[in-house]
Amino acid sequence: GKNYAKGSEVYISYGNLSNLDTLVDYGFVSDTNPCNVETIAVRMMGQQPFTLTVYPDGSIDAGSKATLRYNLATPEELEIFSTIEKGTGLGILAKPLSDRNELDVQSFIASTIDEALYETKAGAAETKDDALINMYLSARQNQFELAIERIAHKFPGIEY
Repeated sequence: GKNYAKGSEVYISYGNLSNLDTLVDYGFVSDTNPCNVETIAVRMMGQQPFTLTVYPDGSIDAGSKATLRYNLATPEELEIFSTIEKGTGLGILAKPLSDRNELDVQSFIASTIDEALYETKAGAAETKDDALINMYLSARQNQFELAIERIAHKFPGIEY
């Protein structure tokens, strides 16, 4: 290992952990954690459950968007898959299928995040005497609000 002079400052890295990870494993939360991701369990009737991930900049993971593009597609939009060459796979879902489909996808995401935001605010009100939990919930709330702002900026007037 490295030798340090007496009184010198020593730094450690916990790795690329989310606020929930550092809260549970180490007992602290950062309101400016560049590695924080917030996840929301998504369940749709007749579909496999999946996790929607919100990144620190408010962006949404590509896998969630691709899953929703497929799940919310009309039969006509799904016809595209019957003409895909072998080996191309579901990568076609990395981009919007249609304006209608993308608006549905973004509306669903905004609605899902808004519901999680409501639950986060309610949790903060219930745990107002616990500073650490409130710090975690405040960071979670900020990340969700940023995600909704990003969607609303890209899709003005979107309903969710």
